[in-house]
Amino acid sequence: MLIPALMLMVFATVSARTQPESGSPDGLDIYLIRLSDAPLASYRGDITGLEATNPGVLGERKLNVASSASQAYATFLEGKRAALINQMDQVFGRSVDVVYEYYVTNNGMAVRLTAAEAAIVAEMPDVVVVRRDYERQLMTDAGPAWIGAPEIWNGTATGGMPGTKGEGIIVGVIDTGINPSNPSFADIGGDAYDHDNPFGSGTYVGVCDSGDPSFDPTFPCNDKLIGAWGFPTVNGGDPRDNDGHGSHTASTSAGNVVTATVVGPTLTVTRTITGVAPHANIIAYAACCTASALASAIDQVVLDGVDVVNYSIGSDAPTSPWDPGDFDSSGFLAARDAGVFVATSAGNNGPGAATVGSPAVAPWILSVGASTHDRAYPNAVTDMSGGGTPPADMFGKGFTDGYGPADIVFAGDFPADVGTTPELCGAGAAQSNTSPWNPGTFSGQIVVCERGIYGRVEKGENVLAAGAGGYILVNTAAQGESINGDAHALPGVHLGATLGDQLLTWLASGSGHTAVIAGAVLDIDPANGDIMAGFSSRGPNVPAPSIIVPSLSAPGVDIIAADGVGDAVSWGFNSGTSMASPHAAGAAALLMALHPTWTPAEIQSAMMLSADPSAMLKDDGSTPADPFDDGSGRVDLTHAGIIGLVMDESTANYTAANPDTGGDPSTLNLASLGQGACQDTCSWTRTVTNRSGNTWTWNASVIDLSGGVTGDVSPTSFSLADGASQTITVTLDVTGATLNTWHFGQLELAPTVVEGDPAPPNSYMPIAAFAIDALPPALDLSATSLSATVAPDQTANVDLTIGNTGEQSLEWSLFEYGPITAVEGGWSDNFDSYATGSQLHGQGGWKGWANDPSAGALTSSAQAVSTPNSVEIVGASDLVQEYTIDDGTWTFSGMQYIPASLSGVTYFIMLNQYDDAGATNNWSIEVQFDGTQDMVIANGNGTGDPLPIIYDQWVEIRVEIDLVNDMQFFFYGGDLLYFGSWSENVSGGGIT
Repeated sequence: MLIPALMLMVFATVSARTQPESGSPDGLDIYLIRLSDAPLASYRGDITGLEATNPGVLGERKLNVASSASQAYATFLEGKRAALINQMDQVFGRSVDVVYEYYVTNNGMAVRLTAAEAAIVAEMPDVVVVRRDYERQLMTDAGPAWIGAPEIWNGTATGGMPGTKGEGIIVGVIDTGINPSNPSFADIGGDAYDHDNPFGSGTYVGVCDSGDPSFDPTFPCNDKLIGAWGFPTVNGGDPRDNDGHGSHTASTSAGNVVTATVVGPTLTVTRTITGVAPHANIIAYAACCTASALASAIDQVVLDGVDVVNYSIGSDAPTSPWDPGDFDSSGFLAARDAGVFVATSAGNNGPGAATVGSPAVAPWILSVGASTHDRAYPNAVTDMSGGGTPPADMFGKGFTDGYGPADIVFAGDFPADVGTTPELCGAGAAQSNTSPWNPGTFSGQIVVCERGIYGRVEKGENVLAAGAGGYILVNTAAQGESINGDAHALPGVHLGATLGDQLLTWLASGSGHTAVIAGAVLDIDPANGDIMAGFSSRGPNVPAPSIIVPSLSAPGVDIIAADGVGDAVSWGFNSGTSMASPHAAGAAALLMALHPTWTPAEIQSAMMLSADPSAMLKDDGSTPADPFDDGSGRVDLTHAGIIGLVMDESTANYTAANPDTGGDPSTLNLASLGQGACQDTCSWTRTVTNRSGNTWTWNASVIDLSGGVTGDVSPTSFSLADGASQTITVTLDVTGATLNTWHFGQLELAPTVVEGDPAPPNSYMPIAAFAIDALPPALDLSATSLSATVAPDQTANVDLTIGNTGEQSLEWSLFEYGPITAVEGGWSDNFDSYATGSQLHGQGGWKGWANDPSAGALTSSAQAVSTPNSVEIVGASDLVQEYTIDDGTWTFSGMQYIPASLSGVTYFIMLNQYDDAGATNNWSIEVQFDGTQDMVIANGNGTGDPLPIIYDQWVEIRVEIDLVNDMQFFFYGGDLLYFGSWSENVSGGGIT
């Protein structure tokens, strides 16, 4: 029998074959459907009678959606979609609700279907993939100057060309919408610049177009803000900002010069701010964050003629960028085909390794990590007294007034009235937390809270509501030294983990502790800049280790920009890779205005080649950063516009690099050199083109290599006339290096300086190679599927060749999976029928391990996949559910929620045998979720590498069990963690 011991917060079902469950009362959900024909931006003329539309084929920079060829091919695609819609209508006996249709960057549609209908559609002709709609998430003054934008504005870093502030460039912002009333988006900026509308005066798109069905006469477009689009499944189709995030990113990338006043609860500051490309035009797309709406927005940016897109949206868990179900990654590949540059946020799940999400792992998108700039508002905890030996003054951040002297206390010493985590200063769900204490718990003390689960500002609001007079937020080891200067609701300071530990140690000693919160002061100092944010997601790239991520970094800490929901005019501080990405998007807008003939790939390469990483530091502020922290380094516009060398790449090569079809991403002509499996030696070939306008000689060398690694480059010197190209080969030798670890370095291309003639800046490419002893096994199949027609009582032979292209032994099994019918009696539980707050032991067949009635698992409404309940593990707890299965093929699936505050290790186990006394216990699955490493690790004999833990969201655990062939496959978040024998994987208990 199989006995699952379920831990953490789970919603569990087991059946022979499980269909996707519906989240809507009528059983209908939105499904995205991809069709087989190329979208408009990528069509290369391979259908007789239909001319190519792809601008690369036609020798044009951007897609011409109005051409006769585009109109003809769009009509062709419309007919194919109409045929599928008609087929669905006929098969399902109703008119299906088509929510969105895609044809520019994706070819397909989003339709409301049941799970059973979606499975039928997946088998219809021309359908490539059907995927249930999914969510992406948001990745949330001095920045433009810190990255060198003024040097392009004033023409000192343009190679003799006139300066530019982005005039004539359209920046599209796909986000939560925009606040049209904010002066950052007015026609005339604070520098008196009067914008020109590239569409013509009075001509707009989206809700400002009187001829569009979505026309909203109350939405004020102008020559700066030339359009705004809403999407019916997001915020009722209203493009006004529903969060403030979209306005913040839009004003950072292309907002006007304005005088901004940030009004904090305890402190107010006024500063002049500007976007990186302040004279560019803006179109807003309020599509965040369902995949169906985002895919529609990506189509629309191409139709609108947008030049640069900022996409501060992503995911915690990456998928392959070549996955046909990844609609934004594939859509942005087609957008690049159409001549559109895209910048995206790397993610906010750092500083752990392998935390960059999708679509930032795609090589055709610039992925941006977050670092600091030179402006800071330091705050401090000073004048501490009482307890044992009072520590020295502690310096952190916090945009607040001062307070004290006052008593200082640790929140964890005050029992919670609500919830069980007083030290975290929050209770309930992370998205809707409440104060864990009743009003009057404190009487003006400074309250110290630990970071984790709940928002930094919300924690301060909670302690204020409970009577605190001041607030100190301390990082744990998981957050390290990265701190934020938030505008708190009361005087407050954020401290890193080292100082936080010292503070808590002091508070645990003696009594009578008092302190002062000094209050924030403006500090502009270069030493504040170029430090990676602790939250910024790091490489390596999980689905494509040979592509270095992030691409580069940009300011993303304590950024002042427009915010405000609806039409409320305000500005505020925000931190996140969401704030870094628009700095890069604005930089790309300046480069596109400066070099209008450069392709998006060339612009991306110029930004990466010019980003000298030598000054970048890790989040501890002292250790040099490596390419998995900052990619190529921090954006540097003092060099990017005059870099001299650029690199291009084709959509055909991006597509061919798909490792799932035998491609090699390391062969792409990227401005970085990554190799996920370097045995003895590994090499890369790159092609650079001289765009400097003059003939120059460059000297090539490999520098800054890790210990034991050697490298060379060929040729070591080359001369190029303007427009000429050179192929370079870089080779690393890792035979003397530590195995099974990453090694880093740089390729430097330094022009020979000619006296009296300003040479282009040096170019750099980061190197990251994982040294291995032998290549891992790689399954090579002669066919990906087999089919044959067999008459009754007859047999047929079908050839299949199985090979191993790796150097380690490959173990493989071949077994049959035919249609499986759900077996009556399959077990499931969603905990909704149990009383909220009740112990799970004794309900629904659950019991504590060893029949312990106080197992510590409570039915909770704090988080739930289906309302109202899930099960919350509140301490040491093992729960058991027994049922008998002794044959066949089975699927177990459960939904698990792990909060970011997990600091230890928890396990998921499935047993063969169990008894309360423990005499016969043995198990076949043991997976640990290690909060100290942020990794999911399989224990036992199955194959597979660890996967990163996905925090603060529901994630599916799925186990496919084949008792006939003694096999098991374990999936986490849709990714295979391991596979192996069922009977011998862990304790060898056998099948009973």
